[in-house]
Amino acid sequence: MTGIENNSKSQFRLFFGLLVLLSAFMTLVYGPVYEHPGYDYYFHLTRFDALITALREGNFPFYTDYVAALGYGYLSKVFYSDIILLPFAILGVFTGAYPAYEVMLFTMTILCGLFMYGMVKTVFKNPYVALLAAILYTFSVYRLFDIYHRGALGEVFAFTFLPLIFWGLYYIIKGDYRKWYIIAIGFSLMIFSHVISTVLIFITVLIFLAVYYKDFVKEPKRFFYLALVGVVALAITSSYIFPLLEQIQSNTFRYEDNDWSLPSRTKLTPLYFIWALLCGFVFPKDIMIVGIGILLVILVWLRFFIKGDNKLLRGVDTGVFIGVFYLIASSSIFPWGRFPFTLLSFIQYPSRLFLFVTFFFAIAGAYYLSQLFTKNRQRMIVVVFIVLCTVVTLYMHSDNYKYMQETYITESNATPAPGNFFYLNGAEYVPERVESAYFIQERGDSIISLHNGVEVKGQRRDEKIFSADITVQNADSLELPLFYYKGYIAKLNGKEVLIEQSHHGLIQIPVDHSGELKVYYAGTTLQKVSWYITIVAVFALCIYIFVQRRKKTFKDNNNAKVH
Repeated sequence: MTGIENNSKSQFRLFFGLLVLLSAFMTLVYGPVYEHPGYDYYFHLTRFDALITALREGNFPFYTDYVAALGYGYLSKVFYSDIILLPFAILGVFTGAYPAYEVMLFTMTILCGLFMYGMVKTVFKNPYVALLAAILYTFSVYRLFDIYHRGALGEVFAFTFLPLIFWGLYYIIKGDYRKWYIIAIGFSLMIFSHVISTVLIFITVLIFLAVYYKDFVKEPKRFFYLALVGVVALAITSSYIFPLLEQIQSNTFRYEDNDWSLPSRTKLTPLYFIWALLCGFVFPKDIMIVGIGILLVILVWLRFFIKGDNKLLRGVDTGVFIGVFYLIASSSIFPWGRFPFTLLSFIQYPSRLFLFVTFFFAIAGAYYLSQLFTKNRQRMIVVVFIVLCTVVTLYMHSDNYKYMQETYITESNATPAPGNFFYLNGAEYVPERVESAYFIQERGDSIISLHNGVEVKGQRRDEKIFSADITVQNADSLELPLFYYKGYIAKLNGKEVLIEQSHHGLIQIPVDHSGELKVYYAGTTLQKVSWYITIVAVFALCIYIFVQRRKKTFKDNNNAKVH
């Protein structure tokens, strides 16, 4: 242990070895996720498979999931960014969606640990604290819940990139603000991952900026770099943000009338809140628990045994206070149904705040342990204890997960059906005019002439192209079995014709002469322009980072020669 204590490479090797072993154990004990799929697993799998199909057919980056919802098509890529999925989808072209998805989850677990380790080591200058915090965070109860029970891929990604944001935030507030690009990269990846988590992170960052406002007063340049972060992140994510806003402004969608998952209805009851704090080594039978875990709760209580005061301790305590407030906000006593908290109704579940509670509590627990146990032998025992607790948590949670999945989740996930909107689950971004999944099932795959003035023959689908031969007797409008989204193109005899939205939220095409009709999703001008903005912004940032690193290396070498 003494040798490890004095060798940074050995410290990292120890951590990385533990991270890989625990990740492998997690994969082994839970098994492939497709054997016990969580609630949202099939939704994310289908959009992942749609990306693989688009790559295979050469339709990327402008495509729609044309097989979704019985062939009515879902524009998932605009509403849920596919950028993070892309490298794994490339693998999926060769392996298929299922194994590539497993590789993606394993990779995100490793990256989650690495980013957390790097962030904590940078801030605390202590690899021991970094090791403990990374293990506690990466294999926390709430993260396991997101991966397995919920199958919430967006929040799993959010877990991975949250430490990157706070890593960059440290440089903006306290460190070398010329490394502003770290938080810009972190926020960009977060936006590409999960919009709701991004908003909550933005609010949390504002709280930290308010706490440490004096640092900006002392060095106003930090304001400039903070603004630069926003501009660069916006440029990088333009391929997602602008097409998303374009679609939202072009139509109304089902999420706008969603009242079944308001925070005022989904906040935790006293029983669920207590279990959220106590679970980890034990889970209640027949109750789906979203929790923090008893291990993190106990470690935070160690604060009462620490004496003295320093800047790091105060910073850790600030995070704990925010975490405790977020815990209270997830409970039934919080007034989510009142203004101004109703402005955050889009978060759906207050328990999403557990992402931040887990983050702050993991850091606090690791730091408090480092202050209480300072001898090498004690610290080794603590590491062994935390690893053993993690192993027990993984085993107990996997057992609970498999039981709950087989008993309850399978009922709603067994097959694509109207109950789960054919694996679109809430189907938040289906046009609002679409009555229900049952309407889609009853209507079937047919082109309807609204006034019986058109005869349709030879209706067919060739990958993304929907086509048919029509004979027009009287000018009429055709309603196609396709959800209406901006970006569709219709051609009659090779000439582009108007597309409207029908009363049922489907594509409607006025026709006045016969011929061959072809309809497919081609994307919009804004989608194409914003895609190029993203590419240019990414390349520009890479060049900037490369040049800055070269300058630093050159400067360091010159200083070394002088000395």
